[in-house]
Amino acid sequence: MVGGIVERLSIKTPEDFISLMGHTLGYWPKESLVCITLDGRRIGSTLRVGLPKEGAATARYVHEVVKCIANDREATGVVFGIFTPALWEPMDDRPYEDVIGILAGELSQHDINVRDGWIISETSFTNYFQIVPDPLARSPLETIKTSELNAELVFRGSSIEPGPGFRIPILARRDLSEEVFKHCLRIEAMTPPVATAKARTLWGTLLEGADLPTDAQSAELLADFKFISVRDRLLADIPGLDDSMGNLLLGQTKRPPHWQRVDRAQELLLHLYTRADGPDAAPVLTSLGIIQWWEGKGSRAHQCFQHALESDPNYKLAQLSDQMVAAGILAPWAMDKSSAYQPPMSRGPRIEGLGMT
Repeated sequence: MVGGIVERLSIKTPEDFISLMGHTLGYWPKESLVCITLDGRRIGSTLRVGLPKEGAATARYVHEVVKCIANDREATGVVFGIFTPALWEPMDDRPYEDVIGILAGELSQHDINVRDGWIISETSFTNYFQIVPDPLARSPLETIKTSELNAELVFRGSSIEPGPGFRIPILARRDLSEEVFKHCLRIEAMTPPVATAKARTLWGTLLEGADLPTDAQSAELLADFKFISVRDRLLADIPGLDDSMGNLLLGQTKRPPHWQRVDRAQELLLHLYTRADGPDAAPVLTSLGIIQWWEGKGSRAHQCFQHALESDPNYKLAQLSDQMVAAGILAPWAMDKSSAYQPPMSRGPRIEGLGMT
């Protein structure tokens, strides 16, 4: 796996692979197709997409999945897990057989072979390619806890959460709305270039530092993020690259972002949110969602955008960004393993979509 840890560990059993899916995503997915690319004996990228809904265009769904997998140009194989509570019983058709059949065919055109797959329920898993499902052949999901890979990853500090929820504080600990309003009046009295330059100076200092902003600085930044031109410039400053603002916001630069700087921006934005109230929170939550999108975390991005729209139902950037994520549009950074976000455990790039249905 890119970056290291799993690259130096042995992956031998289905339990190892299923454990790897959970550790790479950081949670147990539901109603999802999860694919892990392989390059010989090495692990590549992880992709999670929602399973297609009834009546969905199967060919289009598979095409989008293959496009993501084939973007890992070194991939020669793939293993998959279908996470669903529905059990595969004797005499039943194999779940999503049309999807997997088309998927295998399209991947073979890219010289990528489907190596193995499993159906994973909330309590057990079974091999997808057995001819007839045998209830006695189901393995308890609990057995992954005893896998060598899972034990090693847990020892190194990794964990699997029950769900993909992004931990966002519910209420502001300190309401700075009056101070924010005063800063908004000040910004409106400035020319846009002057206001933007002042905001970038404060934002850049905090991004390069280690301290959290004071309440006075928080109020100033909350006001800055309320002005579209200033907000977009501050967002574009996060990756720490010299490129056009459009390329930076859409995650399509030739060079990867400085992910530690992105992590620092997320820390600052979460702190700002604890000082925000009502509509003041929408720009901050939307900015957090964009960071999640850059990192390939579609479900968490959606959650941030939904929280933003709860704060301000008319906040346009949250509306448009949520529509983009729901349509399965992925940040180019997340689709290229040379630029994709590396979690602290260096578990390799991960890409997560909401549906592609």
